[in-house]
Amino acid sequence: MRKLGFGNQCLLALVLGLIAGRYLPQKSVDFIIPFGDAFLKLLKLVIIPLTFSTIVSSFAKLDDINLVKRLGSKTLLWFMITAIIAACVGICIGTLFNPGAGLSLTQAASAYQPREIPSISGTFLDMVPGNLIGQIADGKVIPVIVFAIFFGLGLTSIGEKGKTVRTFFEEFSQVMFKITRKIIRLSPYGIFALLVPIGNQYGIATLLPLGKFIVAIYVACAVQLIVYGFLLAFFAKRNPFSFFKQFWPAMITGFTTSSSLGTLPVTMETLVDRVKISDRVAGFVAPLGATMKMDGCGAIYPAIVCILTAQIFGIDLSIQQYVLIAITAAIATIGTAGVPGTASIMATVVLTSVGLPLQGLALVIGIDKVIDMMRTMTNVTGTGVCATIVDKTYREY
Repeated sequence: MRKLGFGNQCLLALVLGLIAGRYLPQKSVDFIIPFGDAFLKLLKLVIIPLTFSTIVSSFAKLDDINLVKRLGSKTLLWFMITAIIAACVGICIGTLFNPGAGLSLTQAASAYQPREIPSISGTFLDMVPGNLIGQIADGKVIPVIVFAIFFGLGLTSIGEKGKTVRTFFEEFSQVMFKITRKIIRLSPYGIFALLVPIGNQYGIATLLPLGKFIVAIYVACAVQLIVYGFLLAFFAKRNPFSFFKQFWPAMITGFTTSSSLGTLPVTMETLVDRVKISDRVAGFVAPLGATMKMDGCGAIYPAIVCILTAQIFGIDLSIQQYVLIAITAAIATIGTAGVPGTASIMATVVLTSVGLPLQGLALVIGIDKVIDMMRTMTNVTGTGVCATIVDKTYREY
């Protein structure tokens, strides 16, 4: 597999897993299944430390507390506004396209026991950090994100006294990036192991309707880009067409690299030299956005994956669950690390929060490279748009 690109490896693993599951004896299928479960556990393993370390390290890079207060509140506000819009766009487009139609896994659905969905008030309270250790043990990611933000702000406020702690979290974040990359490299094998039992029951025909899922992702991202244009016109007083023309180098780099972090140098240079925003704003918003602004990977993608999974398992989502998807996906965007492949981790977070089975995610990981390009371009563009809007308010301050 090493001679193939990573995206092709995942796609090949998906196809081979379905074929192998179709023709392997049941004993062989039973032997392979635990390896797929182990891969899912590895994805869950990195969620908490990766999320916490990336958020804290983003705040730790700032030394001027006044700059943090001035820019931080506006930046996080616009990050959340655009993320909520992106999650809603994902839900609307996913519902419109019905990407799970034709992927009915009735046997799996009959064995699936839905989890109790908390009320809206209960969901809000679950977002507030309390017994953090207990919440981590329960797999609740949102309180960790909230605590990481407060911790990062507190760390910045003490200045040089927190230098050792800042250095620790910056290095710890780098370690977590390395671990995450290693786990993501196991995706072809994990996909193969997860798809074998599906192929054993349903065959390769399961793959054919995934074209609707791909189209849904691209359409949702395109709609989000249009939304960005309106936000630029109304709040930054910028011509959207001029902005996209100026910001195009960063957008196309994001599309081809599928990495927000890899695009960061181009993003900052483009914002300062072509879009002409303040270098202080660009230096604050762009690095923060590279790890926290993930409208494509952390909002649109998990929302559509949830709808896909519910449909293939024959689960009817309630209004309450749609609201939970939107809230969780929107907030979870700030915990998505800007490296290739980690959108799957955020999809895992949202699926788990809503009480949907993770097996549906295995169907789409194999085509991740195809959709990751558009998702990343949306992520990078969202960062650029938020930076431009914040720059407008910063200059007026």
